[in-house]
Amino acid sequence: MSHTLVSLACHAYGLAALVYLAYLVRQSQVLAVSGRVLVGTGLLMHCVALIELVGGQGWRLVGPAQGLSTFAFLLLALFLALDVRYRKPVIGAFLTPLAVAVLLIGMLLHGGPAPLPAAVRQPLLPVHVTIALLGMTAFGVAAGVGVMYLLMERQVKTKHFGLLFARLPSLEFLDTLNRRLVVWGFIALSLTLATGALFVSTVPGLAWNFDAKQVATFVAWGVFAALVNARIFAGWRGRRVALLTMAGFCLVLVSFLSSYDLSAAGPGMP
Repeated sequence: MSHTLVSLACHAYGLAALVYLAYLVRQSQVLAVSGRVLVGTGLLMHCVALIELVGGQGWRLVGPAQGLSTFAFLLLALFLALDVRYRKPVIGAFLTPLAVAVLLIGMLLHGGPAPLPAAVRQPLLPVHVTIALLGMTAFGVAAGVGVMYLLMERQVKTKHFGLLFARLPSLEFLDTLNRRLVVWGFIALSLTLATGALFVSTVPGLAWNFDAKQVATFVAWGVFAALVNARIFAGWRGRRVALLTMAGFCLVLVSFLSSYDLSAAGPGMP
């Protein structure tokens, strides 16, 4: 049942992506509303599927398929909230295709998740994973906003005011939205490191071994810490902020993917 619902949700998201891409070409209130309805419908089915799936696993995300599916869900949920708040449906042309791609990759992974060792089945683990996914979602949307900023800035600098210039939000709006998303993502990433350190300290046999996941996470935290401080104290904004946001998101994504053995579709060490 859950697989069917996720499949239906993916179809709804795919249609929404086409609608938002059409909106990028021709702005229409009908297209904007249709996109919201399709995303909202997909999120409803996706939510039911995730509750059924994760509830059956003791409320734990224990595989890459579940992790990617949840990331896609959160990405679109955050986008819909931003669209309703700011009435900027054009953002969907950049985020819905990304979410569909992430969800499709998760659906194509074969094999069931490997069972977690009894020693790591602690209440802190789902809290740690949830905070990490929320932070990655904020950074993912911020990276998408960064791409929009770079496209808009290029048209302004070259004074070639084409289709995108008439469709995309202003540079000021995009920069402000990026700042807010990065701050919330940085808070979540800091909490992820804190809960991860606490988790490792409470599980016998676990220790910091500075593998690819941990190194990528620490480097990403350093990038975003520097970015937040540069914005506050040095007044950074614009192109370099957008580029650093995208680079930081790539590091967070590497950290997430390093958590799993994708070839076996099972979890790696936390």
